[in-house]
Amino acid sequence: MHLKPHDGARFLGNSFNGDPPDGVRRLEAESGPARAPVSQLDLARMVERVSRRFLDYLRLELSKLGVDDISPSQVMVLFTIGSGEIAVRDLLDRGHYVGSNASYNLKQLVESGYLERGASPRDRRLARISLSPKGQLLVERLKLLDETSQFGQGLDIDLDADLQTTHDTLRRLEQWWGDALRYGGILLASCTSYSFIVQDLVNSLT
Repeated sequence: MHLKPHDGARFLGNSFNGDPPDGVRRLEAESGPARAPVSQLDLARMVERVSRRFLDYLRLELSKLGVDDISPSQVMVLFTIGSGEIAVRDLLDRGHYVGSNASYNLKQLVESGYLERGASPRDRRLARISLSPKGQLLVERLKLLDETSQFGQGLDIDLDADLQTTHDTLRRLEQWWGDALRYGGILLASCTSYSFIVQDLVNSLT
């Protein structure tokens, strides 16, 4: 008498003795072990680690240029400001800086000659900042280094496509978390503290 595997066992891909058939074993071997789903916390921790590594790399590039009067974090402030003038409160919106850190960095950048500041004679809260010629020169030198970098060279991957996908994914995460704050009521609840942060930044620059 020959026994046949139950229909349910065939549907689940199991043989009669409980072992997966050869075809399923081959697929599992090729795809590797199942990976746990990525959580929001996993993503946030990865972004933080990558950011720290990049700042370490940027510190190395600054040392190669002989620049020792600005920190990597302050360089990122320069890139956030970009060309033209920007209001202090807009800097918070663009870079999402913590108030005390932003106040210290802006003060140091002005004193080191990387930033120029201006203020409205009618409203001190409308203080505006822009890159000085020294700041513009450093930004251009770093952009040139980035354009001529050997990043990813020799790797057997489509780096441009991977970077674009990563960038798009991070932008969607930023928008999703921003919407969660905005429509969850947290942003409205923090408006009062936000106004104090802006005023502290202005006071530090004047």
